[in-house]
Amino acid sequence: MKSQLKTGMLLCGGILGGSAAAQTEQPNILLVLSDDQSAFAVGCYGNGDIVTPNLDRFASEGVRFNRAYATSPQSVPSRASIMTGRSPVAVNMTRFNVTLARRFRAFPEYLREKGYYTGVAGRGYHLDGAVSGRVGRIKEVEQYYIDHGYKTFPERLDTCMIVADARKGACHGQINDQFRTFMARRDKDKPFFLQLSYSDPHHPYDAPKLHDPASLTLPEFYPDTRAVREYLAAYYDEIHRLDSDFGEVLQYLDDHGLAENTIVIFMGDNGGAQFMAKGTLYENGIKVPLLIRWPGQIPAAVTDAVVSNVDLAATCLSAARLPVPAEMEGENLLPLLTEGAEPEERYVYSVRSCHATNSLPEDTSVFDQMRCIVGERYKLIYNLLPGQPWVPVDFAKTEMFRELARMNESGQLAPRFGKLYFSPTRPMFELYDLETDPHEQRNLADDPALRSVRDDLILKLTYKMIEDEDFATLPHPKIYERRENQQ
Repeated sequence: MKSQLKTGMLLCGGILGGSAAAQTEQPNILLVLSDDQSAFAVGCYGNGDIVTPNLDRFASEGVRFNRAYATSPQSVPSRASIMTGRSPVAVNMTRFNVTLARRFRAFPEYLREKGYYTGVAGRGYHLDGAVSGRVGRIKEVEQYYIDHGYKTFPERLDTCMIVADARKGACHGQINDQFRTFMARRDKDKPFFLQLSYSDPHHPYDAPKLHDPASLTLPEFYPDTRAVREYLAAYYDEIHRLDSDFGEVLQYLDDHGLAENTIVIFMGDNGGAQFMAKGTLYENGIKVPLLIRWPGQIPAAVTDAVVSNVDLAATCLSAARLPVPAEMEGENLLPLLTEGAEPEERYVYSVRSCHATNSLPEDTSVFDQMRCIVGERYKLIYNLLPGQPWVPVDFAKTEMFRELARMNESGQLAPRFGKLYFSPTRPMFELYDLETDPHEQRNLADDPALRSVRDDLILKLTYKMIEDEDFATLPHPKIYERRENQQ
């Protein structure tokens, strides 16, 4: 259900008022996605250690969202929501090796029907059943997808380009090459839409070293070891490289007179392969950078409004002056961007599901299942496999994490880190007060004073799962209470 909007939100020390200047033509839309970037890993979000001059300047020219969430801490489900404006569960995109079914339309298709030249470029867009992995491509599955018409994106868009192995440092430059190819190929008489996807800062990290590990300020939930510091510094190095590439794109728009009538959206698809991040529903797993610039239409501002990447489809269609299909659940953010309006008591949802390309389940990094709901102040996480330990995605087998495991076994790791990262079980529900505990270190799910808050969020999550026809077990609060009383 779409929420109503209220006006008069305080932004950048002032009130945004009035409507945007009248448009004389449909704007170009450039959607830039980074891969595995948490919101904390950008200078303009208050990180004094990381070098991101282009993103910081870009943020000062548009709107910075302090509370933008992804619908999943994983690429495939998150990107499905971006493209469809719907929950990944609702469009059956909750695992890897899955294609977006033809019956679910992507919003660039609507743009294309109304005269836009459309495309995707860069790192794979993850919605046509990627089956590559550690043992190479599964030819039989690839052929089945082709033979039975599951691969549809080349038909949905005018241009569909992919950098085959964009995670390799030697290949990352091909992404901007594809951007320039798209710009040269497009019909100059039409407005364009392009989703440009970078591989940085996806693990493994191979960018040139810039950040000094010893000088970094670690988040409070990071163990302080040399290896951890080097790992975080390497992550920042990847983001600096991404920042440079993004700067080239912005310069291209300036040089070709396209900046003024191009909406540029920069967003992370999900959190990084870091602690309490990718593969989890904690803030660093699903809270991502979101920056939007539209010169002359959107005043520079900063907002704490709770938004989701599911909102991008409705926002882009509205900016192009096209109707938003009824099945899209996201909010149109244009009233917020142009007039300072914000949703009333907004709740957003996120899903953690299977994470693998061609692997069978070996640990929870592959088959974990979680759901969460985030409100203005409180956040509830539902762990469907509380009897299983958490295993990090993409860095469980690094020497850095193995060293922490050895330290934990020998008693050298602080107990609070051992509990966070090596506990054999997890609670079924986690409730956090994001206002007083932004790093989610105090689980309040069983606090009697917050029982009504917990149960209200469980019930809202239950309703959302019903609406999405979620395959997972419903978490109704009465069922939980009965279970707890029986123990």
